Amino acid sequence: MKTLKQELTELFKDNTYVELTKKTRMLLSGSHGKILSGKEFVELISKQKNYVITVGDMVTLTAIEAGIKPDMAIFDLKTERRKIDGKKIMLAYKNIDKARNPPGKITRELYTVISKSLGKKTGIKVSGEEDLAAPLCIALSNDNTIVAWGVPGKGINAIKVNETKRRHAVSIIKKMLVNNRA
Repeated sequence: MKTLKQELTELFKDNTYVELTKKTRMLLSGSHGKILSGKEFVELISKQKNYVITVGDMVTLTAIEAGIKPDMAIFDLKTERRKIDGKKIMLAYKNIDKARNPPGKITRELYTVISKSLGKKTGIKVSGEEDLAAPLCIALSNDNTIVAWGVPGKGINAIKVNETKRRHAVSIIKKMLVNNRA
């Protein structure tokens, strides 16, 4: 029987990207735990001894401005598609990997960069959009990793990864429209 990571590896080995559909957009837009305020999020991760991943510029900045550097930060130097001053994020990381990822998609390139970067202290600068990195990080992360992402106008969603959450993330990714064009 294949592991969840093997299933994803196989999916991205044979396909250039997966793309959101109306159904997967609905699955992703639902609640995935308690929405936290910036203060609640900082309290949560300040007590964390486990790996912490932030997806999005505002959630990453919230942590950095509180003096906490997430182990992995995935950002595009935009918030709600408007450019931001990303100096604080860029200066926080000695190692910054790069990946291209158009809106509404998860590319093989983003999958590969995240896979290779897990477990390291690194930033990942996405050219395009980083939003769909959250389910990918959940699917690839070890138990007890905290994955956090911003919910525009509401706050920060943060979950502690476990097998059930991993399976759910993989099932959503596998329901996306696959595309093997170069």
